[in-house]
Amino acid sequence: MWHAKPLNQALYYLDFCWCMNFTAFSVILLLVFSGIVAHDEGLVSDVARKSFFNALMGVACGTLMGANIVLPFVACLFHDVNTMTGLFIHLMPPMVMYTFHWKALEIKEHWPSIFHLTYLEGLRYFPAEGIFFTPGTGLESVAGNSVALYLLWWIPYVCFQLLIGIDLPKKIKDDGTPAKPKWDTVFHSTMRQGLCITIGKVFRGRSKNDSIKLCMENNFDLVDFFIYMICHLIAAMAAFYLIGYPCFESQQFNLFMIIVVTWLAVARGAKRYTYYTTKMYGRVLREQFAELFDD
Repeated sequence: MWHAKPLNQALYYLDFCWCMNFTAFSVILLLVFSGIVAHDEGLVSDVARKSFFNALMGVACGTLMGANIVLPFVACLFHDVNTMTGLFIHLMPPMVMYTFHWKALEIKEHWPSIFHLTYLEGLRYFPAEGIFFTPGTGLESVAGNSVALYLLWWIPYVCFQLLIGIDLPKKIKDDGTPAKPKWDTVFHSTMRQGLCITIGKVFRGRSKNDSIKLCMENNFDLVDFFIYMICHLIAAMAAFYLIGYPCFESQQFNLFMIIVVTWLAVARGAKRYTYYTTKMYGRVLREQFAELFDD
């Protein structure tokens, strides 16, 4: 993504799914360092380990699992590095957390100094006060930590976009002169893929042609951005409740969801390859031999 053209896609790493993968990878490295290098001399407390597990459990089996369902670009395309990377950052975390949650005994047996997992027996998904709670509370539960982790990404990301991000890909400056954009963001990319037209039609009464023009210029306003981020927030919270909780309570449901999202990724890839090998090449051949066919 660093070398993507015409716009550099390095800022994609600031998106939620990437940040959560970086967070999980950092936690695992910290636990490995604590267990092997520092010989677990109190470097990572059991309270911290439990908090890490709670937060990543909800994010992986809730939000990222849901993202596998709703995002059409999460597909198995072996020839496309970007698509395969997108597949791994969305599909692997739910699989990894499935293993940690339901195969904890085997993990502790093989890596006792790295993964303690002694806190799993008393783990609860929702706070003792109930399923609805104020963000920042209920940190003894999976949902409480997951919501807190999500907001720790959401708030800085909104600030970044408001300060500089939303203007970076614009092709036209505010004074009407042409700009020379270098950077792209996931927000702008998602809007260009059809979401701008949907938001314009559903929320803003904007014509399709006007939305297409905004996409061509990467000129989305703050109203579009806040609609996007509020929908992102609502979808993430819904995933914690509707997908994350059943996955936490039932191994069968968790496994079923992993099978479903894996099938979706394979089906999307198969559909894309079918398009490549039939419709796309067929159209190219018809264009090349158009004169012959006319004769």
